[in-house]
Amino acid sequence: MIRRNTSDEAGARSDGLMIVSVIFIAAFTLIAFTTNPVYTGIDVGDRVPELKGKMTTDGVTWVDFDLADYYDEMWAEGDEGTWTMIEFMDTNCGACVKSAPDITDMQQMWLGDNPQYPLAENLTVEFVAISISLWTEDTPGKSYGRDEIVTFKDEYSHTFGYVDMQDNSHQDEWGNFGTPTYFLVNPNGIIEFATPSADYGYSIWDAMQEKIPRGDQ
Repeated sequence: MIRRNTSDEAGARSDGLMIVSVIFIAAFTLIAFTTNPVYTGIDVGDRVPELKGKMTTDGVTWVDFDLADYYDEMWAEGDEGTWTMIEFMDTNCGACVKSAPDITDMQQMWLGDNPQYPLAENLTVEFVAISISLWTEDTPGKSYGRDEIVTFKDEYSHTFGYVDMQDNSHQDEWGNFGTPTYFLVNPNGIIEFATPSADYGYSIWDAMQEKIPRGDQ
């Protein structure tokens, strides 16, 4: 009897463990099939990668910048939130110089005292320029440094923030692309537009007009 009881108890424990294992596997499988993971990357639909540096808005003071401060992963439609337009640029880049006046115009349209694009309630828009280096400092005719960033910023009357990332520390997670390169990030940190994967002729400004919810006209 003792042996039989011991055997019965061991069998019961074994059966219990098997049931728990089956339930665990079933739950894990259900989660795997019903959850749509968001990957970190630089394509549309990806979670935006980390981006940190020193930023100036007034051309004098440089403060800590963290892109994560601009979005909330728990954001839902109707909540307060920020859409972020990011430009990777180089102060020595001819294409960046050419596009700078356009950004000045768009700054006024979206951020001016009388914006042409009124936003839906609780939404704001931020512009952020990330200054990177396509050349080295010893390249003839190319100059870098924070003074160069401020000079460029002031020349085109850009009042939004410029981030000093001329050490190219962005490349590990963002890649090694040319300039200007643009991204539009929605309030929960998901990329809605990325220059590297955009259709020809579809610009960051087109994406902003199409994707950012409008308020009353």
